[in-house]
Amino acid sequence: MSQDIILKREIKTESWLIQGEIALADSRPEINCVLQFLQDYPNASSAECSEHLFGDKIGRRVVADRLLNICRLYGLAESNRDQYRLTESGLIALEKDQILVPEDGCWSLCVCHEPLLPHPLLTIDAHTEPSAASIGLGKNRNELNERAKRLVEVPQLVKDVRGLKVEPIGGGSEVRVDKIELKGERISPQGKPYYIEWNVTDGNVDVKRGKDLIFSRRVEPISRQQVLKVLLHSEGLLEQWDEQTEILSVVFENTTESERINMKRSVNVKRPSVHKLGSFDAMKLHNISISALTKLDAKKWAEWRLEKNINMYATNSKYQVWREKALEPFKSWNFTLPDRAELANQFWTEEDKQNQHTWHVIAAHDWNL
Repeated sequence: MSQDIILKREIKTESWLIQGEIALADSRPEINCVLQFLQDYPNASSAECSEHLFGDKIGRRVVADRLLNICRLYGLAESNRDQYRLTESGLIALEKDQILVPEDGCWSLCVCHEPLLPHPLLTIDAHTEPSAASIGLGKNRNELNERAKRLVEVPQLVKDVRGLKVEPIGGGSEVRVDKIELKGERISPQGKPYYIEWNVTDGNVDVKRGKDLIFSRRVEPISRQQVLKVLLHSEGLLEQWDEQTEILSVVFENTTESERINMKRSVNVKRPSVHKLGSFDAMKLHNISISALTKLDAKKWAEWRLEKNINMYATNSKYQVWREKALEPFKSWNFTLPDRAELANQFWTEEDKQNQHTWHVIAAHDWNL
């Protein structure tokens, strides 16, 4: 079983309708032609651009001017005395074959405050209002009046997306958020909730919606030892934890039969928390090695393991193997288990506790097997 430690939680989101100017990625071949020209011929004039693109230095110069001005307006080119050259944004647009085209309108956006993600923008989509004809003029007017009353100042979380030039976490092409009006309308979230899964030890962050993986990124991994220390501290178990051996000391009476045999336990962590990153859903630490908390616990545990191992007649040779096996996890406590004769006498005097295990010892001793 994997030793990775994975923390999970639902991503808390807010959905808003806002007015603003958003630049959406689009394929614009006519703009790409101009960008390619400027890459090949930096500091070229509009006349040179017209001649190169259209084979006409004078007659089509107006078209070249318009295309160059669009490039300048979009921040893809800059000019000085009718000499144009690519900006860094223009070079990136040419490499990606995508142009960010600003659009002013109403937008539906979903944002989150999740410190494990590179930015807060989950989704952004153009929002189209239903027409008055589709719902009736009177109803449309009333609805608009009601919505006007619901307009409030957008929170800092929404304001923080201004200036972002990113691909939304929820998928889609790159966008640039140029402008957001100060007031908007809070709306109900649409669709399934988002969840984050952080593989702490591997250094991987996944965002899922239902069963669909929609985003993944690498982060700095944290050692298993460090993570275990933090999580066990949150459960008040740090004093029972040996960091060097990765063994948790426990009271014998508080163990299950499976734990006594396998010397392993799944530790419930009710509210795992990481400094500056917040709390996560309850989880289990699987396959944590356990041992005895005190010498008395160790002795009881070893005796239990010995009796559990006796599943046939306890010949001298078999009994020695069983005894060593029972003592093996507790050698550091420096105690011994009774030999076969001592154990047979002990079982003989405890008539009310006799069973098949005790009979296998008593009979083997009496018959000197």
